[in-house]
Order: sequence, then structure tokens, then C-alpha cells
Amino acid sequence: MDRNLTAFLAIAAEANLSDAAEKIGLTQPSLTKRLANLEEDLGGKLFERHRRGMRLTAAGRHFLARAERIEQEYRQAREEIRALAGIGLETLRVGAGPLFHLRYAAPLFARLRNRYPSLTFELVADQNAVTLPMLRDGRLDVVLGAIEPSEPDALVTAIPVAEIELAVIMAADDPMAALPVLGPRELAGFSWVAYSGATDNVPLLRRYCAEQRLKPPHIIAHSTSFAAALDLTRAFRAKLMAPLQLSDHVKTVGLVIRPTNPSISRLSTGAYVRRSSLGIAVIRQLLEDLKAVAGLGGNGRTTDRR
Repeated sequence: MDRNLTAFLAIAAEANLSDAAEKIGLTQPSLTKRLANLEEDLGGKLFERHRRGMRLTAAGRHFLARAERIEQEYRQAREEIRALAGIGLETLRVGAGPLFHLRYAAPLFARLRNRYPSLTFELVADQNAVTLPMLRDGRLDVVLGAIEPSEPDALVTAIPVAEIELAVIMAADDPMAALPVLGPRELAGFSWVAYSGATDNVPLLRRYCAEQRLKPPHIIAHSTSFAAALDLTRAFRAKLMAPLQLSDHVKTVGLVIRPTNPSISRLSTGAYVRRSSLGIAVIRQLLEDLKAVAGLGGNGRTTDRR
């Protein structure tokens, strides 16, 4: 990609000349020269200096959106050409939400490792709000998680694999744990822990309570960590909403999970990938293996959507 454009993007990201120069392996004078060349070519100032570093001008903010799109297009073109040339990945970088990193990542990686013995893996366990931007800017190759409603995207495509059912986690010795299925009457009056990583969980629970003529849910704690949410659920003897397919993991921490009738919600899950990476053999194989590992699901409640 154009070196002057690379310099501009680094300065915009770091807002500091020395940090930007270090990021792309240049001396500060070389970085400043590249910025000057770009500003001369465009005919306007892109940054202004201030005490804390560099700030985009109005022209710079306008140009940034174009520059980021150019960088994305260049990255995708490079990825497509490498795929055509048969150049694979040495390291597969995957972002995954709780269901996928707790239940499906290990068997999925094992299947890929058997086929590609030299392949190494990097797993980022986090929510879509964190991992999808990393997919867009090339820091991840695949994101596994809930498929969220979105506008058509020229860069990233969502591939549904399975449907999950949201259920209720509680202490193993909770009186409600003796029931195989919870109805609206049993849900009345619960105190809840909310896993904030799944941003739609609380709205879905509130909608369910409204539809079933229950009082709004009493949420006593929020956590961005799913592991901490489980700990809080046990400590407070509260309830937590999560995919039913996590039942095996939940048991290992002294909790149980129960479905509801009617169901709180069913959500589509699967993979997000850059369109340009679909020609890469490892990516294609991951998508096939994901259907085998997650699409056949657990508890008889995951629907294969191949």
C-alpha cells in the first residue's frame, strides 16, 4: 500500500508522531516527511499539533474514512491474490464469544490441526463488539458468535451455522433446579446477573417478561466477563441467561441450566469472515468443520442450518 497513506493512518490511530513512527518502523523525521508529501499531494493540512500530540483537521477527518476504505480494499485484494496463488495461513486468528470459546473452539481447532499439522492458532475470547472490528482491520481471520442483524456489507459476510436457545443458569441446589423446564410462573421474582458481553440479553429478557405479563427483571449485577457472571450467579444465588448448549460447562462450576417454555429466545450463530478470505483453504475447511462441530449442537436443541 502507498507509504504516505500508511503513515497517515498510523498518525491518525496513535495521535502521536513518535508512537506512530514506532508502530510502522520509521524514524520520526521520515514519518513527518511522508505526511508532508501526502498533504502537498492532497492540497490541504490533515493534522494540527497540540500539547498532547496530533489532531485531525476537518480535511483529515474527511480523508480518514477514504483512507481506511483504501486500506481495507488493499488488504482484501492482497488476501484474494494470495489465495489464488495457493498461499495459506501459518496462524489462524479466531475471535469467539463464550459459547464458541468454551464449547467449540477446542474440538474445532483439533480437527483443523489434524488436517494442517503446522497450523498454529490464536484465540481472542471476547464479544462481537470487540472482535468484529479486529476482523475488519485484519487482526483476526474469523469471528465466531451470534449473527446479528446488520446492513449488507461489502467487506465481511456472516455465515449462519446453528440456532441456539437461551436458557436459565442457577445453583445446582436451587429449588427450581429440580424442574426440567421452567415456565413463566417459575421465572417470576427471580434476581438476575446480566452478562454485558451479549448486549441483546437484557432486552430479550425484558421483552419475554413483558410478553408473559411478568414484572420487569430485577438485575442485581452486570459483568463484562462471562466467568465472573457465573461466579456472581453462584455467590448471589441469582439467575443468569445463557445458551442452553453450555450445559456441560456450567456443570463444571457447580451450576445447572434449564430451558424455558415458551423459550426466552432462539438466536442464529455462526461465523463472520472477510469475503476476500473465502478462497483460503484453511478458512473454507474451518467453515465446514464448524458445521460438523457446532451445527450438530448439543442437548438436541441446536438446529443445523447448512
